[in-house]
Amino acid sequence: MAECPLRGEEVTDHPDRLWAWDKFIYLDEKQRAWLPLTIEIEDRLRVLLRQEDIELGNPMTPTQRGPSLLPILWQLYPDGRYRSSDSSFWRLVYHIKIDGVEDMLLELLPDD
Repeated sequence: MAECPLRGEEVTDHPDRLWAWDKFIYLDEKQRAWLPLTIEIEDRLRVLLRQEDIELGNPMTPTQRGPSLLPILWQLYPDGRYRSSDSSFWRLVYHIKIDGVEDMLLELLPDD
């Protein structure tokens, strides 16, 4: 996770799972909300997830959520990777906290 361009406190307690609550919110196992921002740089899909305290509405089913570049679920695997519900792997680029706000950057890994 040395690629972090920002100065912040490195966080080592990563969410075990992130579930899609609705189209623009993921929840972790501690019921914390994470807001995704999808970025594509040099044909690499990345997602910046920011942990925010927000009021949650009703959850969406996968059908209600509709098509998305992002998976319905990410699960933490060893070696700083997340496996998504479509069986792809995402590398944890960094997970930091600045002024009490957590940011986590995931990058989609190419298929082996």
